[in-house]
Amino acid sequence: MKKINLIIVLICSFLFVGCSFLDGFKGNVTKDGFIYITKGAKFEQVLDSLKPYLKDVNLFTEYANNEDYPATIKSGKYKILKSDTNRDIIDRLQDGDQEEVKLRIKNEPTIYHLAASVSKQIDADSIQVLTAIRDFVKEQNDSTLNDETVKQYFIPETYFVYWGITPEKFMDKMYNQYKKVWNDERLAKAKALKMTPLQVVTLASIVQLESSDNMDEQQRVARAYMNRLAKDMRLEADPTSIYAYKMENGWDQKIQRVYKKWTWSSNAYNTYRNKGLPPAPICLPNLGAIDAVLNPANHDYIFFVADPAKPGYHVYTNDYQEHLKNAEKYKNWLKENNIK
Repeated sequence: MKKINLIIVLICSFLFVGCSFLDGFKGNVTKDGFIYITKGAKFEQVLDSLKPYLKDVNLFTEYANNEDYPATIKSGKYKILKSDTNRDIIDRLQDGDQEEVKLRIKNEPTIYHLAASVSKQIDADSIQVLTAIRDFVKEQNDSTLNDETVKQYFIPETYFVYWGITPEKFMDKMYNQYKKVWNDERLAKAKALKMTPLQVVTLASIVQLESSDNMDEQQRVARAYMNRLAKDMRLEADPTSIYAYKMENGWDQKIQRVYKKWTWSSNAYNTYRNKGLPPAPICLPNLGAIDAVLNPANHDYIFFVADPAKPGYHVYTNDYQEHLKNAEKYKNWLKENNIK
């Protein structure tokens, strides 16, 4: 009798294991897609993400428990395929076979804007990203680095990273990209111009906001500013006045023109009032703007004003009276188009 009971138990166990094994090979997905698993997620949270893709949730749950998946959850972005079986899904999740995400760094004005933007693209909040940036500043042991000058280390670009990248690894990636950009050739060009990388990026940030993305125009604008610096003139760059105004009055406002009273501000970033470059970049400039500064056009113009006939471009001159006429034309264009 005991032998019969043992045989029955063995048969039942075999059937259970066999069914569980077969369950792993059953197609159980309705459509292609992706799921995101956050750090520290529980199985119930993973299951909630998977439910829209599963034909039989109970079947998947049973298989996941048999494979001890709830104890091996790994964060990340994962692909789900219509051809997937339960085993395919669990193998992918347990192996941490993630998909990369696009991390786009834009021309943000401050590290606060940067941290907020980055946090929406990876599995980290803005405070964690901001903390990683500030920790990086401390680690460099450089008295010139602060919340503003650290912006030089972020090159706008679309990067491919894993969604679960830590803020610290994100900073490592940005620093490595910075070192790639500032190779021997660019460092030599900066030295020939008697500029530091920070000064180049700071001027490039003004060029970025002053002109179109057309390389030729950026080079012309860069040279005009350099000519002013060489003559110990104030840059009188509108983007710096706007930056100073927003710094003092709030960043979330759209500004289409600069008013004269703004140019009187004693803010260190206002180049209408202060000579030389501002203390730090006023945005994160594209690599193109950086290269425009390193390879400026060959001209001696010091005056320029936006060309209403070609947005993003300028009219240049060395004659101050002619410059005033050009400026008046631009002001009239602003009035005609009700730009306030």
